[in-house]
Amino acid sequence: MAFGARLQKLLHPRILVRVTNLGLGFILLTLVVALAATNTGNNGLYILVSLFLGALVVSGVVSRRNVENVAVELDGPAEIFAGVPVRFTLRLTNHGRLPRRGLLVKISSAAAPILFGRLEPGRPAERGVDLVFPKRGRRSIESLLVYSGYPIGLFRKGRVHPLGDERLVYPAPAAVPYLPPDPREAEGGDPRDRRRGRGAEIRNLRDAGPGDDPRDVHWPQTARQGKFIVKERASEEGRDALVELETHRPAGVDATWDEAFERSVSEATGLAFLLLARGSRVGLLLGGVLVPPGSGPAHRRGLLRALALVEPAREPGRAPSAIPASVAVYRAGRGPERAA
Repeated sequence: MAFGARLQKLLHPRILVRVTNLGLGFILLTLVVALAATNTGNNGLYILVSLFLGALVVSGVVSRRNVENVAVELDGPAEIFAGVPVRFTLRLTNHGRLPRRGLLVKISSAAAPILFGRLEPGRPAERGVDLVFPKRGRRSIESLLVYSGYPIGLFRKGRVHPLGDERLVYPAPAAVPYLPPDPREAEGGDPRDRRRGRGAEIRNLRDAGPGDDPRDVHWPQTARQGKFIVKERASEEGRDALVELETHRPAGVDATWDEAFERSVSEATGLAFLLLARGSRVGLLLGGVLVPPGSGPAHRRGLLRALALVEPAREPGRAPSAIPASVAVYRAGRGPERAA
């Protein structure tokens, strides 16, 4: 049973073995010396061959043990945008009894391997690494390779560590240089003036009533009039807005349309960010899929998730039958498309 377990461990499919250039030269030199020892019968050459073979065995065994019992973790931020470098934390923990030396970690998205010079038993070591995900959507780092050529560098042995850590990559927001205001705001004034809320702006002063916040009492007017006067504040939120993105992919189009669609997704993301920054409640109209307007961090993540997963559709989407008059509609690529 123990022998079978050791054999299975020895032939583990995730163990990779590579002969380095130095190791290849060393093997050829060993063969040459072995042939010379066989032809001449020189005892000194036999001893030299024995030393060479011993070095090969030691290099193979030690480099193999150097990558065993090493746990790997890769932590990253919650928000990842396509094409934008993101700082991840790579953490290695040595669960063996002896130190590990000269470990190299190769991640597919990283440009160069990351070196861990010495890894003490039971003590994790961390390195920062910048990763780039070129496309939006569900992306994962399926595995990473921990390898080492220690101690001599004749062989490079490594172990593949599967991660299976799926990440949702959001579209990179395109810069929106100018977003014209809704024409109705210029005609009728800021709509926030007509909505009560807890903003910093004061709409008017009025007599106090049941349920008013004592913090809103206007003390100078209260002292003048001899009765409680409170400040009525405007809402902090702007208008409800929808960012519309056409998802219908016409028949017969080529890759140029797909590139334009990805640019439209990025522009829709930039529009949503800009409208949220203005204080509006923002929703999405993705073909026939409607994400109702809202605000707050959770809603922002919902918008990003919908934009990360949106795909071209073969059939035109069925838009909502009616959009309330309080909602301004913006289309990616243009200003206000419709304001019912």
